[in-house]
Amino acid sequence: MIGFLFPHRTNSLSPCWALLLLAPLVDLGAMLGDEPKPEPASRYARTILADKPIGYWTMEGQEEKLVQNHASSGSALDGRPVNNVVPGQAGPRSPDYPLFTNENRALLLGQPAGWVVISDPGDQSPLDFDNGDSITIEAWINLQSLAEGQQVYILGKGRTNNPDVASENQNYSLRMRGMEGTARVSFLFRNADNRPGQQDDFHRWNSKRGLVVDGRWHHVAFVYTFGDPDSARAVIDGQPGDGRWEMGGPTRKPPVVDNDELWIGSSMGGNPGNSFQGGIDELALYRHLVPVERLAKRYHAVFPDPRDAEYAAAQELPQGTVQVDIFESGSSQPGTVPLTTRPQRTYRQKSLAFVGVPRKYTATGVIDDRSNPYMLRARTWRTLPAGTYSIVLRARSSSQLFIDGKLVSRTALMEKNADGHEQVPELKTGDRLDLRLLPAGYQEELVSLELDGARHLIRLDAMIGGSGQRAEVDELCVAIAGDGEEFQLLTADDQPRRGMREKDWQAMKKAQRSVLARLDAIQRQEASREWREYWDRRHALGRELIARQEGIAVPTGSSGNRVHNEIDQFINSRLDEAGITPAAVTDDYEFLRRVTLDTVGVTPSLDEIQQMLSDRRKGRRDRVIDRLLDDPRWADNWVGYWQDVLAENPGILKPKLNNTGPFRWWIYESFLDNKAMDQFVTELVMMEGSTYDGGPAGFAMATQNDVPMAAKAQVLTKAFLGIEMKCARCHDAPFHPFKQEELFGLAAMLTGKKLDLPQTSIAQLGESDRESLVTVSLAPGATILPHWPFPDLSPGELPASFKEGNRGLREELAARLTAPSNRRFAEVIVNRLWQRYLGVGLVDPVDDWDSADNRSSHQELLDYLASRFIESGYDLKQVAGMILRSHTYQRIVEGDAEAALFAAAQRRRMTAEQLVDSLFTISGKQITSELLTLDPQGRRPVESFLNLGRPTRAWQLTSLSNERDRPALALPMAQEVVEFLRVFGWRDSRPNPLTVREETATLLQPLTLANGVVGRRTAGLSDDNDLTELVLEEIPLHRLIEKVTLRILSRPPTDSERKLFAALLSEGYSDRIRTLSLPEVEHKTRSRNAVSWSNHLSAEATRIKMEIERQVRQGDPPSERLQTDWRERMEDVIWALLNSPEFTFLP
Repeated sequence: MIGFLFPHRTNSLSPCWALLLLAPLVDLGAMLGDEPKPEPASRYARTILADKPIGYWTMEGQEEKLVQNHASSGSALDGRPVNNVVPGQAGPRSPDYPLFTNENRALLLGQPAGWVVISDPGDQSPLDFDNGDSITIEAWINLQSLAEGQQVYILGKGRTNNPDVASENQNYSLRMRGMEGTARVSFLFRNADNRPGQQDDFHRWNSKRGLVVDGRWHHVAFVYTFGDPDSARAVIDGQPGDGRWEMGGPTRKPPVVDNDELWIGSSMGGNPGNSFQGGIDELALYRHLVPVERLAKRYHAVFPDPRDAEYAAAQELPQGTVQVDIFESGSSQPGTVPLTTRPQRTYRQKSLAFVGVPRKYTATGVIDDRSNPYMLRARTWRTLPAGTYSIVLRARSSSQLFIDGKLVSRTALMEKNADGHEQVPELKTGDRLDLRLLPAGYQEELVSLELDGARHLIRLDAMIGGSGQRAEVDELCVAIAGDGEEFQLLTADDQPRRGMREKDWQAMKKAQRSVLARLDAIQRQEASREWREYWDRRHALGRELIARQEGIAVPTGSSGNRVHNEIDQFINSRLDEAGITPAAVTDDYEFLRRVTLDTVGVTPSLDEIQQMLSDRRKGRRDRVIDRLLDDPRWADNWVGYWQDVLAENPGILKPKLNNTGPFRWWIYESFLDNKAMDQFVTELVMMEGSTYDGGPAGFAMATQNDVPMAAKAQVLTKAFLGIEMKCARCHDAPFHPFKQEELFGLAAMLTGKKLDLPQTSIAQLGESDRESLVTVSLAPGATILPHWPFPDLSPGELPASFKEGNRGLREELAARLTAPSNRRFAEVIVNRLWQRYLGVGLVDPVDDWDSADNRSSHQELLDYLASRFIESGYDLKQVAGMILRSHTYQRIVEGDAEAALFAAAQRRRMTAEQLVDSLFTISGKQITSELLTLDPQGRRPVESFLNLGRPTRAWQLTSLSNERDRPALALPMAQEVVEFLRVFGWRDSRPNPLTVREETATLLQPLTLANGVVGRRTAGLSDDNDLTELVLEEIPLHRLIEKVTLRILSRPPTDSERKLFAALLSEGYSDRIRTLSLPEVEHKTRSRNAVSWSNHLSAEATRIKMEIERQVRQGDPPSERLQTDWRERMEDVIWALLNSPEFTFLP
């Protein structure tokens, strides 16, 4: 009988099946000629058989080819295991489950899917149900994992995806569904109408209560009479309960009936997402309602005192620290991961406060994704004096706090949201000054406990993320206060106590982020050990190649003391030929400012200036360079450059829409680790790791492009070969020697297969009598095979050692790009470095070497630097050090010097990022307190909303545009910084690669610096400005003027500046400081608002954001610790220094 031909049929039973039901003791197997099976001997089995099931699978067998049915229907309902089914595993056993023997066995269904198939005996069998028929299904289950919203099958008839039956033909099924952190009993069937595409023909019942996925065995049962929706009930671990119908809702229609198979443990062709993971035992199917009272008695469990298990699991717990475990993939519900489960990651910290967790990395050391959700477990010992304690638990989503194995506090699962029409929640104000205000989007639970003065074992379990939500940790914490005492973060024994005020939290946050950065660095090295060994072998081959080649002769010049290293010999040789004398070097102040900006991207601090000046030994400039090259801020200074070159273009709203992923974090970590540039390029080309959380897989994302990898190939050739193939995207390049087929051959290598050229990738030239410069040599639909189109750059076969495993055509492309035999790659990278430090490339433009008349000004120097680069193992810092130490780099600026000869330095303006970072470094202020996301609550998936965090450097910003420019989605403070960056040439959108930004001076630039929010925030002496603390120091006025000038311009004031500033500031200087009895202002130190995507359509959300925008434009409130008149004059001095042309240009 085929369901779509016969949507409903009369369910009259054949005489054979009717006899079975009327006389249950008659053995169907015997009637069919089969040998009767011995009845199971266990007491539990006898209880089941007494209720006369039509199917009973005890799972006791240890055969891999058969799952026996022990009901009276006999072998007719035996099952056949498919895929990952393991018999003979431990089931519920005594003494924990007294109704079973201590040798009871069960069936284990493994990953990705395993199931058991039971054939339908034929028409009008006991497996067919009609209105008025009752059904009972029960089983013992031990779920290993169940995600929120996931539905896994225990038993189901139909919906197998078998041929010759109607699709979606769910006769009936018992499933477990992840809901609100628990596993709920879920019964699903499809009514006999079974209309194609009609979801309302499904009827799903979910129990109101559920069980936790905790590694234990649980008993579940369901009873129902078809046609009577009110008859549905579930029994979970001995507790009967009600539920709710959904989808098509309650119905009196009969179910679909056909001859499709009955499956245990899966459905829909073995779909892993609907397949049971874990153990199943004692599965029974009945054609009548087993009384729920009898079903409730099936469950009997005796477990030890939870304190015993808690203490047993903590035997190896280290003293004086908090051990943090991260569990992935399996159940991530708090309290559900067994204490004996092995975590995927373990680390230690000081307290039960979290602003993040260590990243996960692939075997190549690039950022990878954790499962979403995952569970965080933190445990520690803490001795507390006897008394009454208040404990605060704060979490975004589901969490549980245990003390000595007893649950003392919990927070609920975070709700999902999709529409934006909620009301803006009222923020909790708090009545305790010692407890920082509750962040928006977080839950708080306060409990009071009596503790006995003993040592206590404390455990925090928290679910991070969830289905349709972002997996983020930002403000998770536990705080404790004794009676009459202030709240403190809950720390381990022997750790220093830290309060819970705002300033305490910020200090803890800074310290913990530093620890996490160190842990990440260690983990990258450990995870990528074999990968780095591979690169060591690669680099050794490169050094061997250079050793076999004829060396490049270094010229000997006659420029006397104007030679620091070989670079100067090459440069001065050309200058001697031209009869030009090299310029002198800068003074120490100018040198320090220039080299600090060029290496770490900010102006030097007072300490850095003093450190250099106090070093009287010979070679102090070299020591400054060594220190700066070893500074982690080196990485910050490079990210913005490569964001432009590689067209990194993340969008915080709808990230897939014409964007890339935020692979900025991989760029940052690569330069932080001083990763070899050939390895850097290879990892980019392989596009592995995380797409949305910062891995190079984000480079691959370009969903709105007809041939995304053609655009990526263009980026790669321009960045690393100096080959401009933009025109070849739609036709043969008219001004470059490249064909469209060559670009698409590279795209095919990136795709890993041949490409068929789409119509949209062919230029439409139209008809004209004139001969066109543009030619189209490919026809729509042409097939392009993967191939390397530049045999002159990387000819022949690659060494076998250049392939790490079998990673396909992308690996070959990466190897050809970066092979030592491809000198173009090394030359392009060192030329980029030269252009960045000297203002003009040895080949210029640096990203288009094949344009007309683009020849190297110093080819021998370029060859020399490329060889040293390859010898160093493609170490960018090695070549950078050579350039920075050269006399050529350290020369003063002379406006009439010919740029290409490098007799003097070129006038260079700070990049937009350097300007912003320097301004905020001078003031010590935070760029913005706003999260760079339109969904700060984290209730939407990362595929819809990115969260780029709170930026600490300018490169971490991005476009803040939102659809329809809705004001409630604005980020006013961050937007001011973005606007400042744009005025000075930064791109908030990077659809195409770019090396040199537009540097034309505009009237808007000085106006923005003088009058914009960013500049005023630096000049304004507010309480969070480091300059305010400098002004409050008890020092003479002339010393203050000197310090402020050094801080801003990196040099002492001139005599005229000293006189001018002293005249302005001397009046009232001795009385500038006001003595205040400051009220408690802790709660005002961090702005909060509860506006998020979930409520942005409300009028209140718009009002809140408009008020925030007004406050931002008004500026930071001035410090009341300074006399108003004198403070304003001091701010005028700071403003004048910041707005001098000297500030924005490198000396």
